[in-house]
Amino acid sequence: MKYIKGLITAGVLICAVVLLTGCVTTPIADSVEIENVTTDNGTYHSGEIMNITVVLKSATDVSGVYTNVSGIANKHGRNMLFEETTTNLTRGLNNVTFAYTMPACSSCSGISEGTYHFNTSVVYGNVTVANSTYSVVLKQ
Repeated sequence: MKYIKGLITAGVLICAVVLLTGCVTTPIADSVEIENVTTDNGTYHSGEIMNITVVLKSATDVSGVYTNVSGIANKHGRNMLFEETTTNLTRGLNNVTFAYTMPACSSCSGISEGTYHFNTSVVYGNVTVANSTYSVVLKQ
């Protein structure tokens, strides 16, 4: 019985040391989220620049976070928009920005006037930790 109490005490002490030294951390999936995705306008014309701002909320400092925006698919299913960047996040809100030239509306590009969607993905350590979809209108 005395031996078992000693093992339990040793186990509790080892767990306390591991927790106090920081060896156990919050998983990144719980630490980063997409707070908001915005564009500078809701409606764009062919050839206009669309500025996209992705606001990431981080519970801690994280380096090497990959963010991409992709979508605005043409009639052939090909994404016309694909922008990406890798950034370091600090605790709190972080802005990640992209500038994209809207495609021309034409039968050759496979893009016509209408509402188009794009997806924002946040990846850390080969694990997708957040996704969000946003819509914009494209006119001639």
